Amino acid sequence: MITLGSRSFAGPFLAPLWSPPKEAAVYAVMAPGWRLLTFRALDFDHAAELSLNGLRQHPKYAEWLRIVGTEWNLYIATHELSFSTDAQRAAVVKGLGREYRPEFKPLNTPEPSLRTLLLAQAMRNNKG
Repeated sequence: MITLGSRSFAGPFLAPLWSPPKEAAVYAVMAPGWRLLTFRALDFDHAAELSLNGLRQHPKYAEWLRIVGTEWNLYIATHELSFSTDAQRAAVVKGLGREYRPEFKPLNTPEPSLRTLLLAQAMRNNKG
């Protein structure tokens, strides 16, 4: 169980081994954090019925894989909303985006170099 925003989610589950519930739900696409057993949400979405194939056919799936490197670094957490409408699930996703602010950014721009990323991290850590 993990809490994202103000909602409790089941998981996170490793995507290739995930057995999705056949329910309407909101889901979080997650990446492992820097410390052991920590995770960060990349994105939120919803579906009337969850499935691994549905996840793999998501328009952002390739970008999520580019961020995490491999499907074996991709995790899924679910918040079931049985008997919910598409509009209700979309409203929950929108609210989670405001509360949690997931880190997913479309990769339309060139990726920064490793040196740039390390410099930015060092600058953030030295704000103290």
